[in-house]
Amino acid sequence: MLNSNALEQLSQLKQEIRANKDFAQGLVRGSKGRFGFVVLDDEREAFLNPEQMQKVFPGDRVEVSITKNEKDQLEATLEKLISSELSEFVGSYLDRGKAHFVVPDVHMLSRWIFLAPKNRAGAKGGDYIRCKITRHPFQDGKGQAKVIEIIGKPNDDFVERKYIVSKFQLPDQWTDTQQQQASALQQDATPNDDVAHLRQDLTHLPFVTIDAATTKDMDDAIYAESKENGWQLYVAIADPSAGIALDSPLGQEAIKRAQTVYLPGKSAPMIPHELANGSYSLVEGEQRPALVSTLKIGTDGGVETFSLAIAWVKSAAKLTYEQVSEYVDGDINTAPLDENVRNSLAALNAVSKARFAYREQNALVMEDRPDYDYKVDELGKIVDIVKTNRNSAQRIVEEAMLVTNNSAGAYLNQHSIAGLYSSHAGFKPDRLSQVNKLLEEDLGEIPEGITELKGYVALIQKLQTTPELSGLLTVLKRQLRPSELSAEPAPHLGLGFETYATITSPIRRINDLYNHIALKHHLQNSSVSNLAEEQLANVKEQLSTGRMACRQLEQWLVCQYMQQFVGQSFAGIVAMINSQGVGVRLSDNGVDTFVQLRDRKNKEQKIEFSPERLTLVVDGKQFNFDDEVTVTITGVDQERRQVLATLGNDGAA
Repeated sequence: MLNSNALEQLSQLKQEIRANKDFAQGLVRGSKGRFGFVVLDDEREAFLNPEQMQKVFPGDRVEVSITKNEKDQLEATLEKLISSELSEFVGSYLDRGKAHFVVPDVHMLSRWIFLAPKNRAGAKGGDYIRCKITRHPFQDGKGQAKVIEIIGKPNDDFVERKYIVSKFQLPDQWTDTQQQQASALQQDATPNDDVAHLRQDLTHLPFVTIDAATTKDMDDAIYAESKENGWQLYVAIADPSAGIALDSPLGQEAIKRAQTVYLPGKSAPMIPHELANGSYSLVEGEQRPALVSTLKIGTDGGVETFSLAIAWVKSAAKLTYEQVSEYVDGDINTAPLDENVRNSLAALNAVSKARFAYREQNALVMEDRPDYDYKVDELGKIVDIVKTNRNSAQRIVEEAMLVTNNSAGAYLNQHSIAGLYSSHAGFKPDRLSQVNKLLEEDLGEIPEGITELKGYVALIQKLQTTPELSGLLTVLKRQLRPSELSAEPAPHLGLGFETYATITSPIRRINDLYNHIALKHHLQNSSVSNLAEEQLANVKEQLSTGRMACRQLEQWLVCQYMQQFVGQSFAGIVAMINSQGVGVRLSDNGVDTFVQLRDRKNKEQKIEFSPERLTLVVDGKQFNFDDEVTVTITGVDQERRQVLATLGNDGAA
């Protein structure tokens, strides 16, 4: 037994050891292997060996002691678990005889988690499950979880959709209170509308909706008249705010959901389907509440006046993109249309061309790219992918929406109305030095003001109109920040607009619905409060989450679909380049494939990757973005959701 002096000496020794250690805090980052890293608060990064990584999860906040290993790199030893974000997650049930596990679907978590017999909830091998952590592995490296939901079996109908909805926790059901409000609104779409006395009767104007044949949630209809020195453009926008106040059950839920997520086969709507597709959809022949923008557009495509009205409208026809394109492009086989509708379509086509020319000179236009429509069967599987090239009708609708939202942003800003703006700040700050280097090398100078609207637009216009600089333009596009939602007006450099605030999709997006409410308050000489900071943060998060969920479900279903094409060849273009190979987007169906070009077994291979130019040279052959290539599908990696291919049509690179 140690005496008091020995205990005191031991305590002092521990204090001295601790005092000599380099302590730091940070977040754990996993890897595709068994090791990991700790991203320290001072931005250093320290290695976590497999034994240490076994004790934590990605995202854990930890305290570590820092040393240097034999490779002269920082290495971390875990000292304390501060917090863990991983609580619930989805994955698949793995039966290993006496031991059962969940294979977690968690980014950069590459190990199984044990499921004790009492925590298996009747799940079987292969089941998709939702789990909750019951024991963190920090103490002994042995984490445990329990099954809290059986999502389904691999062959269940729409199981992939159910899995993704569970993984991203997308709201997909309505409470009794929300459903009661929806039912009441089905009977009367405007029971709470306090602007009935301001609604103008514009049901005599022959508005038409132009959408895909299958579209049901139609939230915009358009009409145009030719005038002296230009046109009058009317855009009628569905008005769910006529019955859905932000403080109502459905209004609060709309803020929470933020958007309709268009998952293949079945969307997850922002407001109930019976309202989105029925009571507030601009259905042909039905009177509907609307917010109508009226724009006087000159022959040069510029907006001369913009005004808003709270109104009643009635769509004269539900037209498809194909019908309208056939008519405006002069196809004699077009089905007969009402004379007023024909005149409006002719005017809309003229407006579209004038606005496009105006944006070419004064803003930015992006090149047309084909769309790909996923055809899904009754089981939720993709059975076909249909390629559609952009046509005249889609350009008509696009120009009408762009000019309306651009004008709405200017209107909100001019009148100091609380609104939600869509902005785009251009190049990422940490990529600016690289951008400047490329510009100096290719242009011989760094153009002035490329981080501001005027300078950025001038730069992109120059690159778009100079064919030999197309490669530089492609690389620069990869250095851009994403667009952002803000309560403050800011330029949208990607579109080349001073301000931009969307109001044309209030059935599908909360920012549009919120802007409707703000504008209607203004028209009544009142105002609406800004969304709370936490509400706006939630909206941004949900918009991002919805995009990720949709992308992951599409990748999963596409991988299943492409199994049937293993061994077949397709034409495509290079759409991604990294140090290992190239991503090729197939021209016929838009599917992204990956071609592994780095051969780790070939010591003679010469391979050079330029992260600045995003080019890859393999044994003298250079690969650039948008290069046309032919690939052969060699397989599908279902775990990584990746379609694999080789170059050429004979399976050989």
